[in-house]
Amino acid sequence: MNLPVLTPGVSDTEQTKRLISNVFSYIVSLLVGIFIIAIISLLVIRNNVNSISDKHDEFLLKKALDIHQENIRSHLKDNAEWGDAYKNLHEKINLNWAWDKQNLGKSLYDNFGYEGVFVLSPEGITRYSVLDGNLRLQDLDSWLGKSTRENLLKEVSNNNGMPVSALTLIDSVPAIVSAAWITADNDSSVITRPGKFSIMLFIEKLTAEKLLAIGDDSGIKNVRVLPDAMRSQAENFVDFPLNINKGAVRIAWESENPGQALIIYFLPLLILSVVLMACMTIVLMRHIMQKARINDEHTFLLDQARLKLITSEKRFRDVSETTSDWLWETDLSLKIIWLSERFSTVTGFDNSEWTGRYLHELFPSRKASFLECISQREASGQFAFKNCPYINSQQSTSYCTLLAKFVVQPDGTVVIRGAATDVTIEVEATKRVQFLSRHDELTGLPNRYQIKEFLAGELNKDEAGHYPFSMICLDLDKFKPVNDVFGHSTGDALLGEVSSRLKGCIRSGDFVARQGGDEFMILLANTSQISQIDDVCQRIVNELNRPFSVNGNDVTIGVSMGIALAPKDSNSANDLLRFADIALYQAKQSGRNKWVYYQQDMSEKLTERRKMESELRTAIKEDQLYLVYQPRFNLKNSKVDAVEALVRWQHPERGNLMPDQFIPLAEETGLIINLSNWVLHKACTDALEKLPGLSVSVNISPVEFQASDLAERVKAILQATGLAPARLEIEVTENVTLSEPEKTSQIMKALKQMGVRILIDDFGTGYASLSYLRKFQFDGLKLDKSFIFSMGDSQQNLSVVEKIIDLGKAYSMEVTAEGVETAEQLNFLKNNKCDEVQGYFIGKPVAISELSLSLAD
Repeated sequence: MNLPVLTPGVSDTEQTKRLISNVFSYIVSLLVGIFIIAIISLLVIRNNVNSISDKHDEFLLKKALDIHQENIRSHLKDNAEWGDAYKNLHEKINLNWAWDKQNLGKSLYDNFGYEGVFVLSPEGITRYSVLDGNLRLQDLDSWLGKSTRENLLKEVSNNNGMPVSALTLIDSVPAIVSAAWITADNDSSVITRPGKFSIMLFIEKLTAEKLLAIGDDSGIKNVRVLPDAMRSQAENFVDFPLNINKGAVRIAWESENPGQALIIYFLPLLILSVVLMACMTIVLMRHIMQKARINDEHTFLLDQARLKLITSEKRFRDVSETTSDWLWETDLSLKIIWLSERFSTVTGFDNSEWTGRYLHELFPSRKASFLECISQREASGQFAFKNCPYINSQQSTSYCTLLAKFVVQPDGTVVIRGAATDVTIEVEATKRVQFLSRHDELTGLPNRYQIKEFLAGELNKDEAGHYPFSMICLDLDKFKPVNDVFGHSTGDALLGEVSSRLKGCIRSGDFVARQGGDEFMILLANTSQISQIDDVCQRIVNELNRPFSVNGNDVTIGVSMGIALAPKDSNSANDLLRFADIALYQAKQSGRNKWVYYQQDMSEKLTERRKMESELRTAIKEDQLYLVYQPRFNLKNSKVDAVEALVRWQHPERGNLMPDQFIPLAEETGLIINLSNWVLHKACTDALEKLPGLSVSVNISPVEFQASDLAERVKAILQATGLAPARLEIEVTENVTLSEPEKTSQIMKALKQMGVRILIDDFGTGYASLSYLRKFQFDGLKLDKSFIFSMGDSQQNLSVVEKIIDLGKAYSMEVTAEGVETAEQLNFLKNNKCDEVQGYFIGKPVAISELSLSLAD
């Protein structure tokens, strides 16, 4: 910039005005130029920030998809490397083992979302398939195409039968296909035959819902899939191509757009700075006007102002070439000369505290790299250091990426100017992804993947130094009521406390992990004596039986443990896991707070249980079940006006079975829905055809209230049978109010709106409170027979029965007394205004043809 020269022959006033006018024009132009450069730089920075954010999201999405494939391969390996699978899927196709017993059936669709499960012969022919949770034999080529199948089988062969996976398109939807040979692994009980192996495939479609869930897990919004030819048209969406078999697709997601926040934050500050500088310029010009008569001073001030503006402009231009959070400048010895104000905001340190100190004091781990870079520098050369760690003012570790360049100043000296971008969030996110792939997020314990790694390592160690070792599977007793009563946040906190106590019970070199839910696992190394294992188990029982104080609540739980020993029980990791689970199941069946060692006959008992499950499924289909009816006598009108339907099982081998012998099994296996549907349909049909005018009551398990379609099922059965809803009564225990009470209340309201009545069965033996009686508005209360049996023991027991009857009346409920067996009990209940009675004195449960509807003398 050249300042105007004073013109001879012109008055001082005119020269001053002309000079000020010219100077003012130059300054305004300079400010406008700086403002434009700043705006352009801000836009470039915004675009760079958005680009970095989008690349980071793309990395997380690709990493999440890779982890998803790895999980499918791991799950496939568990199922394919299994001696039973070799016998029942390779040597022959055993549908009973695969489908009926759900070893390779509908549970893979329900629990893991696998839309396709295939077993191919060694020649590649489909021998077994489960599609969308249904058993349906379909050629694999119709799903994948012949070329895709051949390429996949070739990759499996090249990988020596270990699981491989690939991405492909199925009905225009991307899908993960994983394949592996079916082998016996290390199962010594299976005799393998020479020749090629059968192949097992798992196929999971990456539907829109699954992609959204994968994105949500990575903190990325609205993940979706687009055809490769289509680009996302939404303003705030970005995408990247995903190469797969049979074409390509694009994965799109909603960009976080952090650069926009940068614009919103800095633009007003920039405008304000320009306004302030304009005001200062006006003041300066007025000051110059006053001092304009002194030519020498005026020229000196203008020269100084010009030099400062040039230096400031050059500094701003140099550092604006980099993307930054805070700016810095050092000499060639790395002594800090200048720091921007953002340094204090980002690091928490005061600028003056670090000015004059060395840059490598802030980043000590990079000192050698800094010095090497300076020693090899070239004039105006640039350099960068990524993810430099430093300790901030909060004494925690943060990370910066440094970008800088060598700058030659007007006086010939060389300085280093640069910018530091905070990348702490990105670095920690990467570390967290790596941690979560091998650890449980809630407790920080190793997860199932790391369990298998540890097991494989132990099994590969030499016998002299490390054998034997023990595997303990733990399951917490009474944990579900904690979640139901106190909430899931308390349950999560309790799991954290449990993990801490478990780590305190084991020795150095032992291993504790969480499998999921309330299940944990402990591996004890070098346990040559059973007493050593017993000591650890006793410590665990003692520790977990001590009350927990969680979120202000005192919680008491227990623990059951199953133990498998290596090499005594097996040398296979999969077998040890399975044997420990079987022993755990036996421990829970034989009582709580116990540990049980695996025995060979336990597998036989589990097989027997699975056999009974299959037989119950057959019994429901083939009408081996039948109903008996017990009358309910109305004391107000002295007649039987209702009956209770009770189910029995005429087993072809075991004879007549009572409900307590198969109802718990039905609840555990999910057969309770089919069983309940059969009972409801049969009871409604009998009531309509053979019990005119009488109501019929049916017991419904609390488990069924977790199925949201209970009301729809009852409505459909009433419509199919033609029975009036007012003649159907549903009996439930008090415990139905504990699990998801809001959902249970909605189901009960829907039933009552139909006209169906709801009774509390076995009242006084569960957990219902008075608030639940008021909230759920039951129609009737059935007093448990234990109260009736004990009436003759004391006056206090009689008083309890009276008070329960009064309680039912207070809530406008009809009160029924169960277990009435004597005339004295009947007279007492009648005198105390009990509405109905039921028991052997009235009538035993009998077939409908033998039902008596009058009170015996």
